[in-house]
Amino acid sequence: MLLIGILGTVGSGKTSLLGRLADWWRLQGRSLDGFVARAGERPEDGRGAARYDLEMLKNSRRLPFAIRDPALQPPYRFDPETARELDAWADGLGSGDPGSLMIVDEFGPVEAAGGGHLSLWSRIVSSNPGVIVVAVRAGEEGALRERLGTGFDMLIDAASPDAWETLRRACEEHPDWIRVGLYGGGAGGFESSVGAVLHGIQAPMTGLFMSSMQSVIMTYAASGLRERRRVVWVPFISASLKALSPAGNRLRPMLAITIQGLLYGGAVTLFGWNVLGVALGGFLVGAWSAIQGVALQFLFVGSDLIRAYDSIITWGAKLLDVRTPGLLVLIAGWSVLCGGISCLLTLFAWKRRQHMPGRLRDAVFRKTKGFALAGKPASRTEAMRHGMRDLARPLFWLPVLVVVGFTLASGSPLESALWIVVRAAGIGFVLFSLVRVFDMHRFIAWLQSRGHWGPALAYRHALDNVRRKEDGPGGPGKDPPSH
Repeated sequence: MLLIGILGTVGSGKTSLLGRLADWWRLQGRSLDGFVARAGERPEDGRGAARYDLEMLKNSRRLPFAIRDPALQPPYRFDPETARELDAWADGLGSGDPGSLMIVDEFGPVEAAGGGHLSLWSRIVSSNPGVIVVAVRAGEEGALRERLGTGFDMLIDAASPDAWETLRRACEEHPDWIRVGLYGGGAGGFESSVGAVLHGIQAPMTGLFMSSMQSVIMTYAASGLRERRRVVWVPFISASLKALSPAGNRLRPMLAITIQGLLYGGAVTLFGWNVLGVALGGFLVGAWSAIQGVALQFLFVGSDLIRAYDSIITWGAKLLDVRTPGLLVLIAGWSVLCGGISCLLTLFAWKRRQHMPGRLRDAVFRKTKGFALAGKPASRTEAMRHGMRDLARPLFWLPVLVVVGFTLASGSPLESALWIVVRAAGIGFVLFSLVRVFDMHRFIAWLQSRGHWGPALAYRHALDNVRRKEDGPGGPGKDPPSH
């Protein structure tokens, strides 16, 4: 749900902006509900009107709402029959299909004090509209935030020259970010379920398969986006969800998935949403899957890794009495092979981008396990303890010890070998601890504070979908709608 507040003083144009939004929304052929307060004659600028009527946006019905009475505080007498009708309207919101837009005019001093339209709020939210736009009296936004129990995704100044354009653009972008969150959560669920099984049984080519599937999922996600480059947030969300995994290695898949998203998103942004851009994106994702292990080991070990691999290749070539292949040639050849396989799978998804295969759809969107949504994020001490535990994994030390062995065998001094161990342990401990301390809710709040309401909305939507899958049967029965 996207919550937008239209902020302004009395007579600043809040209701006019809401009315313009309602008219534009109807022209798009989309459903809406809610009400706006139509003002009567104003005795002077900056002062409330003598009378207000409510216009119900679903059927254009007008209801008498408030008449100015200076003897009261606030200076209005509210119509009790209209209050009862609003209450009945709110009760009926959950019985029909939720509208894609809900407009409420307005939340002011009465609501900030706990009265007025505030009694309708829980039922409005429970009806699950896609977008809620609320007129908010300037100066009351802080108190209303406390009353509503949530912050506004956006606050738009009604008097701003670009207020309408900002509001319209946010409503247009909303479906994109909902789709990104849906597929980001699905991709994370696929990683935690299918990926966990394949890694658990040590299936060959698991890394290539999972990388290719991430590319395929990004292709299906991007096919329904208005702005294709937003697809880069799908793997970002998937990688972040990996941080909620209660067990297993987090660092490598989080880095791998994040870089896959950058490569695919960069290709589509640079070359466009066409065969070339998609094919290149798929190829780069597959090629990265081939070298990501070496790249991560290089981060831990440094240039000694290259010398050790060269020694291994030379030793193997002499043992088999064959010509010594170059390390770069081997890496390039393996990368091209993996990139080609991923490219072909991605192009298959591109060709069938309007209809995701049923088995893949079920694997991505059906009920999955493997996330730890409850509980507090790890403290620094806990993160360091988990970092030490991750550092003690044999699979982390195996390639390091291989490099150390070949370093010593080549005649290098013991100090060089010890430095490799110290470097790997230090970098590994820092990275493992940082991954463990990652707090997705704090990250969402940071995005929101920086004005990135779209990615923040996508992250929240992904978390909501994961919770629904954990709590009961989940997943759409068909491919999520696109534009």
